Amino acid sequence: MLHSSSLKMKVMKKQLSFSNIKLKDLRSAVSIKPITDETVFDKWFNYDYIVSEEEQFFLKELIANNQLRIASYSEEELKMKFIAPLLNKIDFTFEELTDWYERSISCKINDVDLGGTTDYLVAKGIDEPELPYFFIQEFKPSRSSGFPEYQLLAELLVALQLNQEKQILGAYILGQLWIFMLLQKEGEQYYYYKSLGFNSLKEADLITIYRTLKGVKHYIIEKVKNVT
Repeated sequence: MLHSSSLKMKVMKKQLSFSNIKLKDLRSAVSIKPITDETVFDKWFNYDYIVSEEEQFFLKELIANNQLRIASYSEEELKMKFIAPLLNKIDFTFEELTDWYERSISCKINDVDLGGTTDYLVAKGIDEPELPYFFIQEFKPSRSSGFPEYQLLAELLVALQLNQEKQILGAYILGQLWIFMLLQKEGEQYYYYKSLGFNSLKEADLITIYRTLKGVKHYIIEKVKNVT
């Protein structure tokens, strides 16, 4: 007969939170492994979008207004002064699709409850996110507070489960550095890919980030249209 403390420990093992998750935790829930292949990002990083002169000016101003201070920004300062203006410029709003900050999502995968609060996601919904399509994790100046890539992976796993999709893209941010991640599902096996970092204080890199986000927006809108 199991004591109540033993039963409690058994239940806790089936609950995983985004906030403190590690790769070994994810691997206790699903079969997942990394793959090194930058070509999987080609369609995103080379999205056919011409950045206008007005958009180029906006991006230059964003760099100029933040480059001297971004290293010392708090999480909120980084989000509000640099990240939010960029994401608002993209404008992910389309019918019932919009972007959300600090919203909770969860699901059950292989009898494991996986969930938590996201930093930023693009999802379909009216008063709360329902079907998530894209995530950005960790508006932080360093990695000292955790493992953003694994938190992002956990969020992507939930999204694939909720949407019954086979592939999803996301990104995590460490100060001025942006890193994109792609999660794929083949049968019961998951594979994830991590891009090289983009320095958002370099104009060419920021243009690539901006163009990639425009591609993400186009991709999501097409997905939503097909679903509806």
